[in-house]
Amino acid sequence: MAKQLMEDADNLKRRARRRLIGAVALSTAIVVVLPMLLDSEPQSVGSDIEIRIPDKDKMAEFVPNISIPPVPDTPQAASVEAAPAPAAASQVLIAPVAPAAEVSPPTAVAAASPPAAAPKESFVVQIGAFTNADSAHRLQTKLRTEGIKVYTENIGDKIRVRAGPYPTRAAADQVRLKLEMQGLKPVVSQSQD
Repeated sequence: MAKQLMEDADNLKRRARRRLIGAVALSTAIVVVLPMLLDSEPQSVGSDIEIRIPDKDKMAEFVPNISIPPVPDTPQAASVEAAPAPAAASQVLIAPVAPAAEVSPPTAVAAASPPAAAPKESFVVQIGAFTNADSAHRLQTKLRTEGIKVYTENIGDKIRVRAGPYPTRAAADQVRLKLEMQGLKPVVSQSQD
């Protein structure tokens, strides 16, 4: 009889373990699967896009790369469009006064353009290219305090720090040497105007 009681106790322990394991598995399935089935909000397919907007107080002054053609000695015709008045829907062209024999209709004035001037050579010194805007602006500020004419350009995900433009290669080389003495590795190139 003692043997019978031992076997019954072992069977009861096995059943209790099986029921406990079954209860744990069922509870886990309910906790994991049930929220998935009851979730009414669709899951996002893509990842979030990180957008960084730089602080306006830390941004450097934008210096566009603009070349202004020289002004010829002779007066040239130029047209300016004035805003139309509420009553009149026509555009007004304003041109400088020319001698009486050379007066032309307004369409000729608008079509006139100055002769193309030969582009002047200019040189820039590239000091570095940075992915971190703060590093680029710190270098720009440091070099400006030393009296070097510096600007930045955004090219893709890089920010170029450049000095110039300089009218001659010799002037650009002088700045390059000054920057090399500070431990930088600048490169002189011809400006792309």
